[in-house]
Amino acid sequence: MMRTRAALLAVVALAGTFQAVVPALPEWLGRAVSDTLIAVLLASAAVTYARRIRREQTRRTQVAVAVGATSAALWSAGNVLFLIDELTPPTVLITPAGVLSVGAALLLPVGMHLLAPPVRGAERYRRLIDVAAVSGAVYALTWLYVLVPAQDRGTDGMTYGFATMLIGPEIVAAAVALVTMSRNLPTRAGRAPRLLGVAAVVLALTAMLALRSNVNGQPWYSLGAGAGYLLAAGLVAVTSHLETPRPVPAGTERMISGRWAFLPYVPILLAVGASAAEQIRTGRLGSVLVWVLLVTFMLVLVRQFITVAIVGRLAITLERQQAELAHQADHDALTGLPNRGYFHRSGAELVAADPGRCMVLLLDLDGFKPVNDDLGHAAGDEVLIAVAGRLRAAIRPTDLVARLGGDEFVLILTELDAEPAGLAVAHRILESITHPIGVLDTTVKIGGSIGLTLSRSGETLDTLIREADAAMYAAKSAGKGTVRRFVPAAVPAN
Repeated sequence: MMRTRAALLAVVALAGTFQAVVPALPEWLGRAVSDTLIAVLLASAAVTYARRIRREQTRRTQVAVAVGATSAALWSAGNVLFLIDELTPPTVLITPAGVLSVGAALLLPVGMHLLAPPVRGAERYRRLIDVAAVSGAVYALTWLYVLVPAQDRGTDGMTYGFATMLIGPEIVAAAVALVTMSRNLPTRAGRAPRLLGVAAVVLALTAMLALRSNVNGQPWYSLGAGAGYLLAAGLVAVTSHLETPRPVPAGTERMISGRWAFLPYVPILLAVGASAAEQIRTGRLGSVLVWVLLVTFMLVLVRQFITVAIVGRLAITLERQQAELAHQADHDALTGLPNRGYFHRSGAELVAADPGRCMVLLLDLDGFKPVNDDLGHAAGDEVLIAVAGRLRAAIRPTDLVARLGGDEFVLILTELDAEPAGLAVAHRILESITHPIGVLDTTVKIGGSIGLTLSRSGETLDTLIREADAAMYAAKSAGKGTVRRFVPAAVPAN
């Protein structure tokens, strides 16, 4: 980290020093020095990137580094041609040099995009709309401060179409850079893509400043363009030494939140403010500018619709996950019946709400252990699932059945008018359990023992469960496959 900061400070110092010195140099010499420094910086970046390609561990990062090497090499070659053209007239190399420079500028955001974590689904479309909207906003600013002044001053050869062709690639590159930078990238892994993004933005801004200087008839380095090109090249050179982040897909937080999320809105707000100032100053806006702004606002609106859809879908997914987690917390994973914790909470409420008319039944299966021992735990699980289904079918919606653990189940029957009604349900349950159960291409037969107790005013659920448990053991002792009611121990007479 300290090395990166030192390198960045050195690049800023170099760019600032050149901007301060270049006015004192002949124009051809200033251009030559600038071209030389940029070519050297980018050539070193191209070599560094090229050496790293084979060391990268994934295909995506290999392609990203290869794109970085290509961009730096094209940019360096373009400035070499500019240098040759500056030193050896006639000027015949400007066009190929410009083509190489534009190609390099377009590749910068591509490398940046590949270095950033990939996005999926609707987020891809939202990013594309962001790029289009930001491009429109930047073009509106270019229209106001470069293209219109160029036409008003009658600059030779500076038509709207020609100027747009010159500046268009840098505008798109800057838009891609701003949108990618706006994502909440990991702090350490985000250094490389963010620095490349800053380089792309600086390059686009410098191109606009240089074009405005040309329109104003000022030297090419005016308005800071001299430092801008050097700064962008230096940033690429520094980035070539940074570690490549792992291409882990971005999570939701990194897609729609973070302190960088405001970046795409900056040029849009600037375009609105500049257009408002122009309207106040002149009382009119050009039709092209109006249409650019309208399309940009429409894209922003579409983007917001997509964002609402994404957030809405995430909210629905979160609600479903929360409901699923709540269900898992309260229910047995195997049988789907309520678990011990849910039973104690809900059962206590049932007993307290209707004292004297609730019956607690404790069921323990007979013959379950041999099934587990002979056929395995998978067969035992199938038996437990079948028993759970039969218990559900034997009770009413107002009753409660739960699995306490192992082969032990508990039930609460509510709104009983008399004890015999509860006893009838208990016998019906035992009868249903004894029916053969299909397990692993065979059938098994089990039974059960039930102990029960009737609720009384003032008795807690824990007390009733202990009573039912004692009655269940009495049923086991009586030969299994039967029902026993809890009978309190007789109190000795004095």
